[in-house]
Amino acid sequence: MSRIHILFITLSFQLLSFWAKADEVPVLLMLNRSEQIDTSGCNFVEQLTALVYKEIIENRVKLWDSPSKEIQITGTTLKEIERNSNTSFLNQETVFMYETWDNVKKEIQTKTLGFTFLHKKENEEEVSYGYVDFKDLNETFLKTKINTNANGVYSSTYTTYILSKNFAFNIVQFAGKPVKSVAESDEIKVNYKRNLRFNSSLLGYYPPDKMVTFLIDGNLEGTDQKSINSKQLFREMENFLINNQEIFFNMGGDRITSHIQKNKLKVTRVEVNEMWRKINNEITYETRSMTIYVNDSALNEMSPRAINDMEIFINDTTLPVFLKDKQYNLIITKINSQVIKRKDSYLFLKGLMAAQWNRVIDYVINY
Repeated sequence: MSRIHILFITLSFQLLSFWAKADEVPVLLMLNRSEQIDTSGCNFVEQLTALVYKEIIENRVKLWDSPSKEIQITGTTLKEIERNSNTSFLNQETVFMYETWDNVKKEIQTKTLGFTFLHKKENEEEVSYGYVDFKDLNETFLKTKINTNANGVYSSTYTTYILSKNFAFNIVQFAGKPVKSVAESDEIKVNYKRNLRFNSSLLGYYPPDKMVTFLIDGNLEGTDQKSINSKQLFREMENFLINNQEIFFNMGGDRITSHIQKNKLKVTRVEVNEMWRKINNEITYETRSMTIYVNDSALNEMSPRAINDMEIFINDTTLPVFLKDKQYNLIITKINSQVIKRKDSYLFLKGLMAAQWNRVIDYVINY
């Protein structure tokens, strides 16, 4: 990062921090795309730039030349900047975040003021795309869920990431003074933040959750109890659909066959979406939906209520309870937004059961 740009951004920050209250410390953060780590659940710089770009291009958010907001840059002009500089807003390396911090004994309370977006080309030339006020993004950040990998919390929004500072960053200005090195930045974090959480009173505590999609495998020729239970589930589903033609057709069976031929109807796949939560190191399961495949074609996705209404019993256990007990063969295909390869499914399942939930990917890699 050139001294000219750091100086410009620092001077711009002084304009924003002018209205800070007495106990609030102006802080300028620098987020580098290449420094984000898997344990945070996503590359926050990539996610942030993608959302902000969409909002600018669709004219829902104003892009300015600088924090002084003298000249507005339209979505069309932004595209021209990209084209003329042969760069992409979506692929930029660096984002600056303007904030104030306040140490209130039990937590660090922060206020985010805005963002400056910057790209560095291969020839070291820098392209400044502009500045966006946080207040213009606040509502969108509150309601938009961020896409997380297997390490992340499914229900996280952009707001929760910003409040918790769940991303890698360096401090480049603190209390009006430039911070000249990463070591100095780390020292400020330790001395000012100590062991306090950012915005804990606003964030509260919610158990970490993950949206897990998996298949129940009823085709394994094993003799263990889980294999037996999986096969029985498929048989019970087939019998239920055969003996309840109206329900079968209402579930979309008419797309598969206009007339049920009992010897032809076969359940070939069952896909389940569940919310998994970890509470006191125990995992709880909440079934969100289920899709039954008949003759390799999907019936309509079933809601929890529809699943409860199915009169299916496996070893005298109702279907909803059977799904939660996990006494069957399952193949995880997706965790949050991360698609899981079949060959890795077992290790990801073990990781969810045994590893810290922000280190599931590390568990699989290092197993």
